[in-house]
Amino acid sequence: MKRTILVVAVLGVLDLAPVGAQQPAVPPGEPAQAGPIDEIVAAMRAAEGRARSVVVELSTSGHLPGGLELSTRGVLHVLRGAQPAVHTAVEFSFADGLGGRVESAQTAAGIVIYEENPAFGELYLRLEPPVVADLEWAGAVLQRSDLPGMADSRAAAPLGSTMLAELQRHFDLAATDRRERGGEAGQWFAGARRAGLEDQDTELPQADRVELFVRDRDHALLEVAQLQGDKPLQRIVVERLDVDTDIPAATFEVDGRGQRLRDVQQHLPMWDQIQQVLRQAEAKAPEGQVRPSNRK
Repeated sequence: MKRTILVVAVLGVLDLAPVGAQQPAVPPGEPAQAGPIDEIVAAMRAAEGRARSVVVELSTSGHLPGGLELSTRGVLHVLRGAQPAVHTAVEFSFADGLGGRVESAQTAAGIVIYEENPAFGELYLRLEPPVVADLEWAGAVLQRSDLPGMADSRAAAPLGSTMLAELQRHFDLAATDRRERGGEAGQWFAGARRAGLEDQDTELPQADRVELFVRDRDHALLEVAQLQGDKPLQRIVVERLDVDTDIPAATFEVDGRGQRLRDVQQHLPMWDQIQQVLRQAEAKAPEGQVRPSNRK
């Protein structure tokens, strides 16, 4: 269970939140300085707002606390409009040979998850819409995105605008003289961590430098490498990116591979974690705010 949680926390699966993205990136009271890529972020956000569907395939590699190596390969399908839906499928492997798969689909009927991991074997679970609504609320209150139902910035920003904006806040980015990647025109940026920033998360490795590539034709963020000295801590590579393509309805059906579909309340480890998060959100929420399932 701990390893599966770390897969989500460290590499974000398909969310791709950078290290420390959930914390303020500048000292309190100091405004964020305009960086060299504000226009790119604005163009990316405009394109993301127009997209009716997105397919993203990517791979990641990195190191967990303690030095254990982890790699993932995954795909994200996003459908917008009258019947929005999100599907993710990720295969992950550790350097010691262990690994597994996580697949989920979120529709108006709730969330269905299939998981194969070293700790619990196979799981096939459903989260009903009221539970999903509670988790979405808790994620907003706690500024978290590591549980099903919580806001997925990759689904909302499939070209990478959210991550690029956060990296700009954390690192002093500047254009380099490298203008292509794999034969595609674009711009490489690089920069060191901004001076005066405290460590944003003591449980995760902290990069002191980042390198990234933005493609010219669609302003898509296609590669990010976070480094500590010369040592790579995390690398994210977008292998495929399709916008406004047709996505079959069957894509949003999760195969349980012979497992019986159970309600999440029947799987105590995940249900206990959900309840703990909801209690934390209720304790932190402004007075008078309650989770959706408790509203009259």
